[in-house]
Amino acid sequence: MPSIEVDTDSRSQDFINWRQQQPFAVRPLSNVLRYIHGARRVVLVCGGTAGHVYPALAIAEAYRKEVPSLEVLFFGTGDGFEAKLVPPHGYPLSVVRSTPIVGQSLLGKLRTVGGLGSAVICARHMLIKAKPDLIIGFGGYASVPTMMAARSLGMFTAIHESNAVAGLANKLLGWFVDRVYLGFETATGQFDAGRTLVTGNPVRPDVRMLATQQRHPPEGQPFRILVTGGSQGSSFLNRQVPSLLNRLAILGLKLNVLHQSGLKDCENVRHDYLRGGLQASIVPFIDDMAEAYQWADIAISCAGAATLAELAILGIPVLLVPLSKAAKNHQFSNAAAFVQVTGGCCQSEDRWSPDDLLETLARLLRDPAAWREASEGVRRFAKPDASGRLVADCEVTIQARKALMERQSI
Repeated sequence: MPSIEVDTDSRSQDFINWRQQQPFAVRPLSNVLRYIHGARRVVLVCGGTAGHVYPALAIAEAYRKEVPSLEVLFFGTGDGFEAKLVPPHGYPLSVVRSTPIVGQSLLGKLRTVGGLGSAVICARHMLIKAKPDLIIGFGGYASVPTMMAARSLGMFTAIHESNAVAGLANKLLGWFVDRVYLGFETATGQFDAGRTLVTGNPVRPDVRMLATQQRHPPEGQPFRILVTGGSQGSSFLNRQVPSLLNRLAILGLKLNVLHQSGLKDCENVRHDYLRGGLQASIVPFIDDMAEAYQWADIAISCAGAATLAELAILGIPVLLVPLSKAAKNHQFSNAAAFVQVTGGCCQSEDRWSPDDLLETLARLLRDPAAWREASEGVRRFAKPDASGRLVADCEVTIQARKALMERQSI
């Protein structure tokens, strides 16, 4: 392994002291770009769920738009959603050999910890070859060895925590990365205040482009309901929602349903809708979520951070059902923060009440004023400039860090 060791402790503290004195607003992106010299190379690290991958893709697109001489590299696993989603967007994906620790048996946890050293060494070699100006981790187990390797090389590191409750990987990495970007204001107390900036959650461009379109309550046509349990589906929504919507149809409401079920439950969900007499489109995974959002009048959804950001951008009224199996019950915290701002509707799995929900949904569908009020409430949560804020702060920080290190080398 190449002998490249950098003592970054004193430099990091000097940099943190400097960065705490720099308000974000004093250096807008248009001014920052004047200080860019040469090409920029950025490594984005994501792994596991689509909720990690889509924000990373949104940042890649925002960075490419603002910095023309940009090269983006993705690091991730070979079997997560990044392997499916990243290459079609034209970005190379380098595989980091890493395994999750959450949900593993004791033996599995020991194997993961034991393999961390070799994963760090592998990521270190990859980073030495890539020579990036910046590495941003988006959570997930692949980010841990990569960010540790980057730190050992004295590279500029940042993470983005999309949830209201930080995941295990980001909680660990937050101790030593240079910058921490947050999707929720409520997550600020979980990290060092001097390193954090609340940006909101980046939304992919194809969804963000729809934000300017006027939405109207459905009148004189079937009501279009999108049901989504996230990229892997929700077994709870798959079991409960077909009967709920069938009851809604019995009340005389005409419905069109698009239900993303995940792969395992697809046929069972289709059968449940047909048994109740309601026609519905059941798909394991929705490849074009922008099209699905544009189609929908109302959503019934889990509370993944990326989904909440997208619903808010588009102003889609939503019934939230947080996924109870999510790590640290973070979706419940996401939903609580969302509802506090929007005044929307949230129903936990353990307090599922079809009668109450039937009344709530029927009111939204029958009363255009209620639909508009719900739509406006959801939009209050939107942060359409999340990607731009993150990119601008990265550029400020890169330039400041380079200037500081140049002064210290004199």
